[in-house]
Amino acid sequence: MHNTDRKTKSLPISKLLKDKHSSIADLCNKANSIQEINQKLKKCLDPSLHNHFELANIKTDTVTILVNSSTWATRLRYNIPAILSALNKQLNFTSVKTVRIKVKKLIPDISNPTSNKAKKPITLSQNSAQILKDVADNCNDPELRKCFIKLSKNYHH
Repeated sequence: MHNTDRKTKSLPISKLLKDKHSSIADLCNKANSIQEINQKLKKCLDPSLHNHFELANIKTDTVTILVNSSTWATRLRYNIPAILSALNKQLNFTSVKTVRIKVKKLIPDISNPTSNKAKKPITLSQNSAQILKDVADNCNDPELRKCFIKLSKNYHH
């Protein structure tokens, strides 16, 4: 490793963020810009949507919006004309023609130990397990029969 390589790798983050040629500075500037546009977009849309979406990216003619559930994805899809109108007319993003809506994947909360625990398997009473076995015995569909048998095995003493 050359001495000059060591110097650039050991710069304080504050200097990297101020350097106009730094990719980290570019990334931070883009993130700040998207955050500002996100806030402006929210002001243009129905207030009931505000806490359920965030602008994630703007590329040429496409914006990507993240939502926190499939329910809100559906509601936002109904609002795509309003989103495009706000972006094109009020926020001056005239090249935007497409709105992509994606559901955020949930990240486990490490500060809450109970949120990371695996869900308990479903357990059945002996009576419920027997009913499922009886249904399986009288079922003509082989795939459905397999499902009933598999479910009936969730009985625990």
